[in-house]
Amino acid sequence: MRRFKLVVFSEPFEGREDEFNEWYTGRHLSDICALPGFTSAQRFKLHSVSMGTQLNKFMAIYDVETDDPDGVVEHMFAMRDTEAMPISPAFNLDATTVMLYEQMTEVVTE
Repeated sequence: MRRFKLVVFSEPFEGREDEFNEWYTGRHLSDICALPGFTSAQRFKLHSVSMGTQLNKFMAIYDVETDDPDGVVEHMFAMRDTEAMPISPAFNLDATTVMLYEQMTEVVTE
């Protein structure tokens, strides 16, 4: 089975950060992990920018295991805004970037 990281850079609408974070951490991560192909999820908040330009304050990384990565992503988008995966009105979809990366190496620790 091939392994991937789905990386999502996101933003809430102005003044709705608490609502966004509550929904994302308390509901959305689990909704995504319930979908076929997704095995884990973790969120991150931007600490600092050392090089380049900040585009988003929040990032989520999802582990995906599948031999049909395009099908997994297509299914995820098809489930958006359904009972199985409601989207918070605090989530600014226009400021969101979703990218899928295929694993090239195992984790290096030394």
